[in-house]
Amino acid sequence: CYKFPIGGTGAGITNIVHTQGWIHCHTPATDASGTVKATLDVLFDDFINMKLPAKLRISMACCLNMCGAVHCSDIAILGYHRKPPMIDHEYIDKLCEIPLAIAACPTGAIKPAKVELEDGTTVKSVAVNEERCMFCGNCYTMCPSMPLADTEGDGIVLLAGGKISNRITAPKFSKVVVAFIPNETPRWPTLTKTIKKMVDTYAADARKYERFGDWAERIGWEKFFEKTGLEFTHHLIDDFRDPAYYTWRQTTQFKFT
Repeated sequence: CYKFPIGGTGAGITNIVHTQGWIHCHTPATDASGTVKATLDVLFDDFINMKLPAKLRISMACCLNMCGAVHCSDIAILGYHRKPPMIDHEYIDKLCEIPLAIAACPTGAIKPAKVELEDGTTVKSVAVNEERCMFCGNCYTMCPSMPLADTEGDGIVLLAGGKISNRITAPKFSKVVVAFIPNETPRWPTLTKTIKKMVDTYAADARKYERFGDWAERIGWEKFFEKTGLEFTHHLIDDFRDPAYYTWRQTTQFKFT
């Protein structure tokens, strides 16, 4: 008999690395403790038993700032905002240093503006280019008058196939495999059912020592969606074209020539 479960090592599911969530953070699009608890409950057998083809790292981040390292995990849970920040024009100049809020935007979507209030007063404020906004919440970090939490707009994105290990194959970035899952508190049934299906399919089909992303690349991502039953939509098309993504050396692997 033991007080705490023993597991998370070897060819099993790791203890989920996660961020702060609704209780402790100001920019989350979902909760950390709730999603992690619900997910580990359905994957508990794979946590305590080393019966998977290889280690399966699961991570969780509550927003695009990705404190949970979801960009390089076998399966990743990512909280995602789908709406730009709301602007409280009446108080923004009183509560915030507007230049800092503008500078905090990674895509340059915020610019200074003057706004006329209902009482006819003209105040200093900002304007957001919604087409450029990536919904990261950095502006809200700098300015409490620019919240972006929204019940309908907030939810979860699932990524898969990443790893930081050089073992067998080079490190990989995770890829989006489910574009949006709504927040279904308190047990997130759609999220946990989807992850369970992905893990079970991987366990049954992958070769020994094959990580999740290696398995998906071997069978082909088209086959991956077919086997897991996930729907492929245009939201999942990888159109990232930064030259550094392809030209920088991302691995310590080498070959003698």
